[in-house]
Amino acid sequence: MLPWLRSLYYPDTTKRDLRIDWLRGYALFVMAIDHIVNDSSLFYSLTGRANFYISAAEGFYFISGLTLGILATRQGLYKSLEHTLWRTWVLYRTTVLICLGFVLANDLGLEVWYDDWDKSQNLLEFAAGALTLYNDYNGSGILALYVLFMLLTPLALLFMFRGFTWVVVLASLVTYLLSQTYPDLVSTPISTLFFEGAWQLLFFGGLVIGFHREGLSRFWAKHPYWRDGLGGLVLLTATFLMVVKVRGWWPELDRLAVGNEAQQHLVWPRLLLVLLYLQAFYLLVTWFWRPLNWLAGWLLLPLGSASLWTFTWHLLIMLPLYNLFDYAALTSNIWVGTVFHALSLLVIWASILLYRRWRKAGLGGASG
Repeated sequence: MLPWLRSLYYPDTTKRDLRIDWLRGYALFVMAIDHIVNDSSLFYSLTGRANFYISAAEGFYFISGLTLGILATRQGLYKSLEHTLWRTWVLYRTTVLICLGFVLANDLGLEVWYDDWDKSQNLLEFAAGALTLYNDYNGSGILALYVLFMLLTPLALLFMFRGFTWVVVLASLVTYLLSQTYPDLVSTPISTLFFEGAWQLLFFGGLVIGFHREGLSRFWAKHPYWRDGLGGLVLLTATFLMVVKVRGWWPELDRLAVGNEAQQHLVWPRLLLVLLYLQAFYLLVTWFWRPLNWLAGWLLLPLGSASLWTFTWHLLIMLPLYNLFDYAALTSNIWVGTVFHALSLLVIWASILLYRRWRKAGLGGASG
């Protein structure tokens, strides 16, 4: 690698890989901007407004699996199983509270992110459906799918710790292929925004890569020229396809890989593009860590390291925005829309820092 590029490279001097927090923070940044809808905002030039080859959700699920895989190798089988089960409970609890909390808020007359809840429904029946993850509302389906993956993770970890990673890979690939050919065979009664038969490939793919990350790193360290050459090719291809998208040179690719249907079913052209951009983003933040972290690390690292908090707060912050202001009228102006987006992000960021400071002070007081 060129000496000047090496000076910008990620310094692997900390136990926690800050690149993963940075990338997860970027995914949540994109998710927040795209969900806190404005008519216009300068931030949309950074997010693609859910009209690109990859979305924040795809990155979120992949990185979630990747993080679990990395942690598992450090914790060992039994500790990682305990961690996974406890994390599953926290995710489940948050999912149910988001669903029922926003239903109640909407029932009281508040405007929320989703359309109004059907008040003719039996509330107790809906609540029972929320507890079983059959019903979702106002973004809870994104976490419900995460909970489903987490419920299957202990079995996947058991196979990998016993040396049968190929079983996990094969099961995930077969499930994906069935989702593309016979989707009813791998459907579940859980009501989610995305088709879990296809999306599981991202989560469990990340889990496998994270689990075998050290071995993969050793392999590429023995072949630096291949590693850097392929990395450069990935970045060049990703950049070229971005230009293609902006210029509209390949409308057929947009038809195949962009849009709600292609995203929800994660069709193979989109899957290949998602894999390309996941690798490209990782290479980008690895090779140009110092300027990227200087530019945005102060915001993205807290967002990414407190991912569940960030996700929950980006939904909560819509309540005052939608109910205290004539939000739709105000954000028709691009500068006002940008300001609202910036303020929303800063509130989420500040809430993370304040909570951590409060928690640290509380723990310090208790220990003293």
